[in-house]
Amino acid sequence: MQDNIVYKLELTSEEYKHIEKAKQEYYLKLSQMTKEQRLQYFRDKILIENKLNFEKEINGTVYKVTAYFNDSSQESILKKIERMIKNS
Repeated sequence: MQDNIVYKLELTSEEYKHIEKAKQEYYLKLSQMTKEQRLQYFRDKILIENKLNFEKEINGTVYKVTAYFNDSSQESILKKIERMIKNS
């Protein structure tokens, strides 16, 4: 379950134009990729799951961290961490 939080940003005309330009450049970049390239781009750059899988060496020992997600979970990762901290 995720909280619905709404943030309101007030932008100047110049800031709005800058964001719109960046958005259009992003769309153009994606539109020039094949479907397979777009999928790989999102796997590599966007998906948080990929960033949670890593290896780290500490004092000569290599630790491999792999994260798994339950699609039917009723609790987000942020809520779970918050609950674990409160209960510790």
